[in-house]
Amino acid sequence: MTSAIRYWLLAALAGISAAGAATTALADELPQRTVSFSDLDLSHSAGAAVLYSRIKAAAAQVCDQHAVRSLEAFTITRRCMDQAIAHAVTEMDVPALTSLYRAKTGQPVIVAQK
Repeated sequence: MTSAIRYWLLAALAGISAAGAATTALADELPQRTVSFSDLDLSHSAGAAVLYSRIKAAAAQVCDQHAVRSLEAFTITRRCMDQAIAHAVTEMDVPALTSLYRAKTGQPVIVAQK
C-alpha cells in the first residue's frame, strides 16, 4: 500500500451532468488533493479515524464553492464531498476505514474482489 492517495472527482462531482462522460483529460483538470497516511497504523480504528478526517478535509477543500452561497450550491458541494469521500474510501480498501465510513454514513462501500 502506498503512503498517500491522490484522488480526483469525476465529471459529475465537478457539476457536469451525470450523463456526461468523464475523459482522462477532464479528470486531469479537476481539483486534486493528496492525503498522506504513512504515519498512521490503519490496522486500528484510531488510525482509520485520523485518515477519515484527512479525507474529509481534502474533500471539503476540493468541493468548496466560495463564490456561491445558495441552497443549490450547498447541495452540490455536499454531494461532491460525499462522492469524493466514498471514492477515496473505496480506493483505499482498508477494512478499518471502510467500517468507520459505513458506521458514519450508513452507506455500503463496494470494493473490487481480488
